[in-house]
Amino acid sequence: AMYDEDRIIQVVTNLISNAIKFCPDEGGIIEIDLKSDDNCIITSVTDNGRGIHPDDMEAIFDKFYQSGNQNIKKPVGSGLGLAISRQIIEHHVGKIEAKNTDYGGACLTFTLPKKLTRI
Repeated sequence: AMYDEDRIIQVVTNLISNAIKFCPDEGGIIEIDLKSDDNCIITSVTDNGRGIHPDDMEAIFDKFYQSGNQNIKKPVGSGLGLAISRQIIEHHVGKIEAKNTDYGGACLTFTLPKKLTRI
């Protein structure tokens, strides 16, 4: 089975646009990291924004979830980007997760198997 490349690109785009939303207006940094081991492809998008409140860590992947962060000046969007991303990754038998970095930003990572058994 093959990956649906358009959907995977959509996930990366969603993660980048999410990172842009939470970056500081000046000095915003977004890092995209691709790694691979024998079994998996791992993609991470990290920003230097305020990070994710611990109570929100799971909720950010829920449909229509909007951060309560009042410091966002940019339009927040539909609240569907990360929920759709999770659906796409899980459909590809992968996983997606969020964590905060040591310096305060957020890191969203998805892992996909190199060999898909079904799609």
